[in-house]
Amino acid sequence: MASLMWNHSCSVGVQAMDNQHGILLDALNELRTALLKGTESKVVRAMLARVSELMRLHAESEERLLALYDYPGLAAHKAEHQRLLGRLAQFDVRFEQRQSGAVYELVEYLRKWFTNHTGVSGQKYGPWLQKCGVQ
Repeated sequence: MASLMWNHSCSVGVQAMDNQHGILLDALNELRTALLKGTESKVVRAMLARVSELMRLHAESEERLLALYDYPGLAAHKAEHQRLLGRLAQFDVRFEQRQSGAVYELVEYLRKWFTNHTGVSGQKYGPWLQKCGVQ
């Protein structure tokens, strides 16, 4: 369960989205650290709720921005967000049922998702938004 590090590949070149991605990265690393330290379940649960809410808000914000500029890949990007939010809901249920390993599995899933989201998806919509004059 590696931590996430901000680097050039994380930047999509749109300040608002880069700022949100930075907040998500920090929240995911805080959750990872709490797990490694053996933080009590109640605190981890609150951190998971925060990560889920940040992900939901980010998805909404990103989708509004992409819709505003008629991004041609918006439908696929929305589908990516829906898969993420659905997966978060599944993990939430598993955590409530106290399934061992669920939180660790979620953190690893989110680490991979974040890397793909900023490194692949973001590299597609970032240049589009920049061509539209968004910085």
